[in-house]
Amino acid sequence: MLHILFVCTGNTCRSPMAEALLCEKVRQAGLNNKVNVLSAGIMAGYEYPASKFACAVMQARHISLEEHRSRQLTADAIAAADLILTMALSHKRAVLALAPEAADKVFTLCEFVGAAGDVDDPYGGSYETYDSAAAEIDFLLGQAWKKIVALAGKEY
Repeated sequence: MLHILFVCTGNTCRSPMAEALLCEKVRQAGLNNKVNVLSAGIMAGYEYPASKFACAVMQARHISLEEHRSRQLTADAIAAADLILTMALSHKRAVLALAPEAADKVFTLCEFVGAAGDVDDPYGGSYETYDSAAAEIDFLLGQAWKKIVALAGKEY
């Protein structure tokens, strides 16, 4: 099984949206037994729900974040992951500060698909700001999909 970990700051906006969007792609492709997806934050509070706008923009995509609770990034979570995708370069640096040995499996989401930049943090923004972040994440995951499927050991 391929274990993918998304990382952002508080684990209430970007990484939960990425987790939910990729879980839906995995479900639709019938790969639940091949790919496991989680998320965490480098400065996450303990078990906070996803932000209201993150929930709303995911609901508009027929995906629920209602059960999500924030998780703090740990060395154990890093060790358990086969692929770590961060929302920003600062998150990648934080992962590597905690676990330098993870260097070969941690990428920003943009970097993983050959693009530059970070996924902008919608925290504190409007519904439209969150919707834009979700759309960007969904686009990047679409770009990454064949790579993810290949890493899971399945032809697509």
